[in-house]
Amino acid sequence: MRELYIKQKVFKITDHYPVMNQYGDLVYQVDQDFKLIGNKVRVSNAEGVEIFVVDKEILTFLPRYQISFANGQHVTIKSRFTLFAKQIDVESEGLNLFLQGSFFDYDFEVYQGDRVIGSISKRFMTFGDTYELKIYDESLEVYVLALMIAVDCIKDSQEKN
Repeated sequence: MRELYIKQKVFKITDHYPVMNQYGDLVYQVDQDFKLIGNKVRVSNAEGVEIFVVDKEILTFLPRYQISFANGQHVTIKSRFTLFAKQIDVESEGLNLFLQGSFFDYDFEVYQGDRVIGSISKRFMTFGDTYELKIYDESLEVYVLALMIAVDCIKDSQEKN
């Protein structure tokens, strides 16, 4: 198992923050572009090589994000309302990924099929948003990180509205 930690700034127009492992080593760098319409987040590995981009679709009723990975895979994350709760849908090409947990408490497990491949939790009572990711299948680490960033973008966009 591997752990990743993300600490975002409190006041941000653009956002640039590191993703560290449990030993305090830089693993990824996140760079979020400021746009009047839309939102684009680029994630690079420690060597600066871009590994995926999270891009907000514009002109949609509910938030919807496209994630494009360097390996050619694509994932769509979209928010939807149900009678009693908010749901996050994950559409992935052959990956069979989905989130289960509490959107409001920001506590999720990430599944591939019927097995848990990671968990995402938000730490409260901290200055700025702080997240902890536990990766149970390290070969799918970038997908867990990408889902966390997309869900965070959805929450940020809904808080602004």
